[in-house]
Amino acid sequence: MWGDIITPDLFASALRMATPLALAAIGGTICERSGVVNIALEGIMLCGAFAGVVVALALGNAWLGVIAAVIAGVAIAAIHAFTSINLRSDQVVSGTAINILALGLTGFLMEIIYGHPGTTDAVTTIKPIFRFASERGTGDFMSGLWHWVNTVFLSHTPIVYLAILIAILMQWAMYNTRWGLHLRALGEHPRAVDTVGVSVLKGRWVAVLMSGALAGLAGANLTLEQVGSFTENMTNGRGFIALAANIFGRWTPVGSYSASLLFGFADALQIKLQIFRGEINIPPQFFLMLPYILTVIVLAGVVGRSVGPAAVGKPYEKG
Repeated sequence: MWGDIITPDLFASALRMATPLALAAIGGTICERSGVVNIALEGIMLCGAFAGVVVALALGNAWLGVIAAVIAGVAIAAIHAFTSINLRSDQVVSGTAINILALGLTGFLMEIIYGHPGTTDAVTTIKPIFRFASERGTGDFMSGLWHWVNTVFLSHTPIVYLAILIAILMQWAMYNTRWGLHLRALGEHPRAVDTVGVSVLKGRWVAVLMSGALAGLAGANLTLEQVGSFTENMTNGRGFIALAANIFGRWTPVGSYSASLLFGFADALQIKLQIFRGEINIPPQFFLMLPYILTVIVLAGVVGRSVGPAAVGKPYEKG
């Protein structure tokens, strides 16, 4: 049985499912490194997913939908930036309010635009970049190896590869550029940054908007590359799992991506295990719980050991 479960398809599915988590988690990393907690990742992803499908259905072009999703993510993130940075409101409350707003707004717009709740019409999804033939079961080692490599690494859509590239570039930029130095200083000692003439408010605004763009892109991946339609509340807690991945990854882009792979694997595994639930004799609800159980375990084991940026969650007031 386990030979039928641990297959190349399982790992390929894990990589796909990790992608929206990773993009949102990297956005959360950038945001929290600047000193702003972005609880609103869930709502931003949902709005990005909805905007992407609306534009793709209206214009018949999925890539225009991706652009719309990113713009929607930035627009929702701007609300969080204004309330958290300019108005100095509680960042957790602001993010929670945006999550509630996003759920109601997307449901309301579903009724206005399509005349019904639930799910939109199907949209043409973005196709994988590589299309190689992959034969299985010939018994030849090289053909078996090619099947694994092709299935796990060469069967994905563009945003999957883009997420990997973003993780690497953001990791390099965070620790090897002046922008990265300023970003990390914003989250550790914003007054020192202000003293040397760098605008704390501007730096935090840029970070929050970047996190919104990445969360919007995560929503686009979910609808325009994976599902092919929008369903109300389809993010289903992914934004909060992304926050856990950010903490587990110790506030680094590559760490957040790696942690997202773990959660993606748990999600892929629960789907695969449901196929064999008759043989395992475990209620299907248990499998649905796996990603969330893992989230709780990770947070219970990591929180308290990982130390976030010193000024995260603290509004800055120019003295």
